[in-house]
Amino acid sequence: MEACVESVSPEILAAQSLAQDESEAARSATSSGMENAHLGRRALQEEESEGRSEDRPLQEAAAPEKRSWFGANWLGLGNVRTREKMPHIVHVDVDAFFASVEQVLNPKLRGKPVLVGRGVVASASYEAKFRGVKTAMSFRDALRICPKAIVVPGKYEHYADFAERVRRILETYTPAVETAALDDFYMDFAGTERLYPDFEATLRRLQAEIVGRTGLSVSLGAARTKVVASIASRLERPRGFRIVLPGTEEGFLAPLPVEKLHGIGHTHAGALAERGVTTIGQLRMIPKPVLMAAFGEVIGEQIWERSRGLDGREVMTLATPKSVSRETTIEGGTIDTEFLGGLLEYLSERIGSTLRDHGKQAHTIGVRVRYVDHYSAHQTVRLLRATNDERELLVASKELFRKLFTRRVAIRHIGVSVTNLDADRRQNELFDVDANRRWYLNREVDRVRGRYGWNAVFYGKGLELREHYRTKENGLVLSTPCLSR
Repeated sequence: MEACVESVSPEILAAQSLAQDESEAARSATSSGMENAHLGRRALQEEESEGRSEDRPLQEAAAPEKRSWFGANWLGLGNVRTREKMPHIVHVDVDAFFASVEQVLNPKLRGKPVLVGRGVVASASYEAKFRGVKTAMSFRDALRICPKAIVVPGKYEHYADFAERVRRILETYTPAVETAALDDFYMDFAGTERLYPDFEATLRRLQAEIVGRTGLSVSLGAARTKVVASIASRLERPRGFRIVLPGTEEGFLAPLPVEKLHGIGHTHAGALAERGVTTIGQLRMIPKPVLMAAFGEVIGEQIWERSRGLDGREVMTLATPKSVSRETTIEGGTIDTEFLGGLLEYLSERIGSTLRDHGKQAHTIGVRVRYVDHYSAHQTVRLLRATNDERELLVASKELFRKLFTRRVAIRHIGVSVTNLDADRRQNELFDVDANRRWYLNREVDRVRGRYGWNAVFYGKGLELREHYRTKENGLVLSTPCLSR
């Protein structure tokens, strides 16, 4: 109270005294006089308020903070100012995916250098990478660098299962999740500001949850565009974490080597290094017309944009395939044409089913073979009419295979792919009764498999393949099935 009295001016005390006298006079007045007295007191209170204007900062500092009655504020969700300048695209990359899955499945491999693949390194644990082993390196070179490495052929059917488990965790945070590759995901957090006011803490929690529920470590990168987010996630692996705030993309990219930029391979990087361009900042100094002249119009413009952090790609929640491929490696290789024909039939069957699931049909088909001496051959052909019927795909693939299998060497890898896809707008043929029967047959086979699993229906060649491969609910367990979705 003493502090309050010392801070009040003499004018305010006089006003208070005058207000008290006025109040006593008002008690003995008539009703009309009381009204006048109230008016006079209101005027005096306004003068008193003006007199206290000099002390208002002190009173405001001492006053308790007012809280909005909006429900989100009481729940701690109303403060969204921390998200106003935060990015919304997050790239999630599983660290050393194949090797990490093997270490989870076999705890004895944890902490040891692990190599996964056949002939070449498909994946290496970070214990092996820290010793210099790189992906796509031959096992001979990898074991020379890291002689204590443990080689695992790979259980590829498990990798897709772990990838799906990771995806399901991501979808609990936001429904906008895109699978860019088996171990590669993009997330879009736009519109979740009130749900996740602390964006960094949310991403840290996501990272920890994936480790806790799957045993796999992931690296996260957040930015305004896909290209910057993917670079940010790969800078500090394993268990990397980087948030690039909007407006800081150019400064973030400038000191990085050009190899970090998506779309620049070793060939392009070597050509740039010969001209003294080694960093993205130096690359940004090159005019767009020069890049387009050196790398082509499409690639040159793409490099120019992404060196500035520009990327117009959005997170695609429902991935529509632009191509479909199925392939497998044959243990030890084979020259058995009957067995290879059965594989072609099975791979064509899987492609046809995938095309129908997406409502697509293909105009172009291709076949690729690789021999045990690592010689590869590939050929494509445009179909007479677009189709998603595996019988038609099989006829075309066998014709291509006959043209490619011209060496007396065992084949160790075979694959079928289709491109130039468009929507399936097929109508019943007026004169082609067999085509109509195939359409109804495929529809019923898909319906049965959708209800009872892929193994509920097999063509003749597929039954023969059961003698060589195990089966699971969604088909045969091939040695190295195509890992694309």
